[in-house]
Amino acid sequence: MEAVSLKLPKTLKEDELLFIPATWEEYVALLDETPYTIQFLNGELFMGQASEMHETLVGVLIWLFNNIYIDSDAYRVLGSNIKIVIPDQAGDVNADVSVVKDPIEYGATPGGNVSTSRIKNPEIVVEVLSKSTRVFDSIEKLGYYKLIPSLKHILLVDQEQPFVSVYSRTSIPNEWLNHDYRSLDETVRLADIALPMTAIYRKSSFGKPTK
Repeated sequence: MEAVSLKLPKTLKEDELLFIPATWEEYVALLDETPYTIQFLNGELFMGQASEMHETLVGVLIWLFNNIYIDSDAYRVLGSNIKIVIPDQAGDVNADVSVVKDPIEYGATPGGNVSTSRIKNPEIVVEVLSKSTRVFDSIEKLGYYKLIPSLKHILLVDQEQPFVSVYSRTSIPNEWLNHDYRSLDETVRLADIALPMTAIYRKSSFGKPTK
């Protein structure tokens, strides 16, 4: 089946997540033709349109991680336009935020050229959960992230309520520890990194009186 036979919508609704069965070759052929970001996992294309609150949280998280690594030339904090390469062509995804340490390992484009927009060795990835992506990000996408050998921490940040779930790799192969944070009084921990929940949700309306 040729890639052109796949019918993708011209636009997406806010907070919509759409799945379409596809081969890796079909995904590759569509990369430069689609006016929004498409991703590939487990034989499916998936694509979505973020909400204003989603992007606000992403902006805050990028700012927080940049402040942590501002004095370290070894680390880069990256936004959602960077592709995260899942090993063995199992997936090709965009994390909302990622942190990578030098030396950066770049992945190849579908045409075989090494690209600085494709990262193979992130240490941290962050996904901001919405109503449409919560189940997919916290189950299927999470499982594929765990296949990346360099990855140390996975953060799932809910935009609907104060909730952050952290998965941290241990020294035991294939073992990850999970800790959930549900209160604005708590501080999210990633080894020696501290992210207060109040800082993560500083731009949200949680706890503010309704008018």
